[in-house]
Amino acid sequence: MLYDKPSRWAYTFSSKIRSQLQCPSGKLQDAKNPIQFYERSVYSDRYVFASNLFGHGDLTETEWNIYQDWRSFEAKPSGWTSLCLQRCMQRLLHRGREEEQGIPLEYLEQLHFKHESWLYNRNMRLDFNYLNDLPVLVLDIDTDFQSDRLKQEAIIHEVLHHSSRLFPVSLDSANLDHFVLQVKEFLTTL
Repeated sequence: MLYDKPSRWAYTFSSKIRSQLQCPSGKLQDAKNPIQFYERSVYSDRYVFASNLFGHGDLTETEWNIYQDWRSFEAKPSGWTSLCLQRCMQRLLHRGREEEQGIPLEYLEQLHFKHESWLYNRNMRLDFNYLNDLPVLVLDIDTDFQSDRLKQEAIIHEVLHHSSRLFPVSLDSANLDHFVLQVKEFLTTL
């Protein structure tokens, strides 16, 4: 729907995504050391996806202002997966989600540019000061990691090391197993 008629569905789609990202689960809120992986964060939705829709006229100024007024929970975006756009398109087609089959490469280029501006080049204007100083882990997932156990383990190690610097918590074996499982589940979405 969104990709067929972006001007019609942009606000509806953005609102739906935003509402799904708004609150962490009760289980996560009750956890001693809560860490959650998201395919998209409230911040990437705002600064990349929704701002791209607004920049191309698919969200009206009123819709964009309403969207920006929504409050977020205190989540810290700290990772980014990087891969060439052709590989991204291949994975998107291979994933087989019907609604993603007509996405043009130009759209992926726009999103990639916004991600790089925000997380890599750090030249995007942000509304929350603490987002400017967060360390970001860039994961190069351009190679085939899904069938390469050693590559998966290396990625898990990178994420674990990065997360331990951001969230100085001790993970007992049960929490470590849960953490590794979350990373593996996250990797299947890429």
